[in-house]
Amino acid sequence: MKGEKILFRCVENPMTENSFIPNAVLLKPKFNDNCLAWGLSLFSNYDSAKQMLNNLSKNKQMNYSNIAKSNLTDLDGIKHTSKNKNHFTFYPEKNTDILSKFALVNEK
Repeated sequence: MKGEKILFRCVENPMTENSFIPNAVLLKPKFNDNCLAWGLSLFSNYDSAKQMLNNLSKNKQMNYSNIAKSNLTDLDGIKHTSKNKNHFTFYPEKNTDILSKFALVNEK
């Protein structure tokens, strides 16, 4: 997807770089050869991110208890969408300071 897009992600609180580690790194070697696993799961709206958060295991819900949002541009990286139009896989550019791009969203 080209252009600017506001996207949401489940993150830790406080939010650190650990909130932006791809599954390929977290769960290696299981997903080492899966291209999508090297990207970050992002959502097109708050409600979709909240639904994902609610579907996580209780252990993961404790770690990823907040939602952050960002207005990402083509300079930040590649935003890949699939059949589910609410889900994006984001591949940040190497020099993108991903942590500074996201801000916590207050609970609705």
